[in-house]
Amino acid sequence: MSTLSTPPKSSSTSQEGRATPPKSPPTSQGGLQGPDGEQGRIFAVLAYLLPVLGAFIGLAADGKNSLTRFHAQQSIAAALALLMSFLAWAALGYVVALIPIAGPILAIALFSLVIAMAFFLAVNWVLSLLSALRGEDRTIPLANRIVRRLFGETPAAKPRRVAGP
Repeated sequence: MSTLSTPPKSSSTSQEGRATPPKSPPTSQGGLQGPDGEQGRIFAVLAYLLPVLGAFIGLAADGKNSLTRFHAQQSIAAALALLMSFLAWAALGYVVALIPIAGPILAIALFSLVIAMAFFLAVNWVLSLLSALRGEDRTIPLANRIVRRLFGETPAAKPRRVAGP
């Protein structure tokens, strides 16, 4: 019984019979090229992991990077949307609580809207964190309006993907 051995596939041959070098797999370091590289992803993710502080750190360290700037703005706007919903409830609840008997009950019931807003933003926060990990621009629906008003920029309507490793 003889064993057949196949030559190792270290190089392939072209049509003319010349050997071409093998393609090396991309490495994890420096795999992303261009303005929105690995560092942009790191600061974009940091904007969601440390909500307001991480966004400001990302803007200070890598503010020229479009991916970092986009996700930092989205993170700040989502935090502001949550804060504004709580402040609106506090102001409205205070006024409604002045109504005898039903007022305090209605004010407490209105807090369910704040909880719903917090849940909505938490889900979108996680989805945006995942898109930052992938290097995509994904807008948070309510926060997108706040970003346009605060920063005067309109984020991309379609998600764009940064070239990956």
